[in-house]
Amino acid sequence: MPFRTRLFGSLGIATILFSSISATAAAAPDRAVGVFRAIPVAAAEAPRQLSGLDQNTPAPVTFDECRKDVKNGYWTKNRFASCTITDMAYQRYACPEAGCAVIGAAWARVISTSNLLHAQRRLEVATRMVGWSLSGVVTDAMKFGVSMSCGPRYTTGTAHCDTASTQVLKSVADWRAQSDETRVFTMEGTDPASPADSPSVRAEQRTWYVGERHLVAEDTGGRTTLVTGAHSAYLRCDVARLLDPAYAAGSDCAFGFQPLYVLDNAATSGFPASAALVRTAMTGFPTTYPGLRQGHFVPGNPGYQGTGASRTYPITRLHHDTAAQAAHRAIAELACARRWGPGYANRPDGLVNTCAVYPFDTTYDGATLPAPGVERGASYAVQPVLDTDYQALLASVRQFVVANHLLDGDGYWVYPYA
Repeated sequence: MPFRTRLFGSLGIATILFSSISATAAAAPDRAVGVFRAIPVAAAEAPRQLSGLDQNTPAPVTFDECRKDVKNGYWTKNRFASCTITDMAYQRYACPEAGCAVIGAAWARVISTSNLLHAQRRLEVATRMVGWSLSGVVTDAMKFGVSMSCGPRYTTGTAHCDTASTQVLKSVADWRAQSDETRVFTMEGTDPASPADSPSVRAEQRTWYVGERHLVAEDTGGRTTLVTGAHSAYLRCDVARLLDPAYAAGSDCAFGFQPLYVLDNAATSGFPASAALVRTAMTGFPTTYPGLRQGHFVPGNPGYQGTGASRTYPITRLHHDTAAQAAHRAIAELACARRWGPGYANRPDGLVNTCAVYPFDTTYDGATLPAPGVERGASYAVQPVLDTDYQALLASVRQFVVANHLLDGDGYWVYPYA
């Protein structure tokens, strides 16, 4: 995918990649700032529950709302909450050789939730084992459970967890009597600062950790098989909220997940014109201005509207570089003046228009002039709208990025469904 060359050096700062992985994934996130914007070839699956009022304000995940994600092996509700559902299957054999008969079996539904606690560097892992089915030599006295670990992603700093590993191992009878168990890990220490990061980013002390869990069964001394449902995930902690509560909120840690800012009818009641601009930019890009005069698409589109071709890449938050934000604003206003004339702010009703733009000024993807000789890639869309309408949209976006603990360089998607 071609990248635009920015006209102002401050926008050369690129994206910090978050990555939440299953146990089989091999890639790990980079601790330093770097560029990674792959465009998937297929459309994404739209979330099953899409209320802007719910999606834009993160809340903990519960056992009852957790759902099984066959594709990923885990379900991420938001940047602070994820869960897994595993159908634990255990078999015990008559002898160690292949082909020996199964003499006992056990099955249980295991739900595990991981919630990063509000305003803390703590991870709460809860496990529920229910629906037991036993046969053969496996009785309710046999013990099953879950093993959990927490540690640093990188070993070059002081990052560590207060508890490196722990295990819950109980008899089936005990699980039936008390199906839920909870353990809490505290993330401590820091990674070394990366020289590639700006002073503002280094001050946030972004530090990576990895958590892992899998199912276990007591050792019976014979040949057995067990579906362990192993899962691991990266999370990043920082002191950004402590430095500026208006910049980052929620937990002081976040999973590697790029959240979805949802524009639905309930969430956009205060800024219908601005929301319409965002929808048009994603679903009818050729009809926008400057549109095809500038590039081929707008970023931030998750592709839920139908085809994979509509999916682009996440937009990324721009916070520390206010000069870059001002440059985006100036370019957007220049485009509005060229298309609608220098008096576009004047309205017949005496109110004032402003130049609405998507992607927003507070993203690294905001309005940017194309560099000579560079193949056109991403573009932007502008439209004069009532100033109060656009300010309401910006306030909504600001609340979203702060509540989701999206730091400078973190990515997110925008879903503009009607």
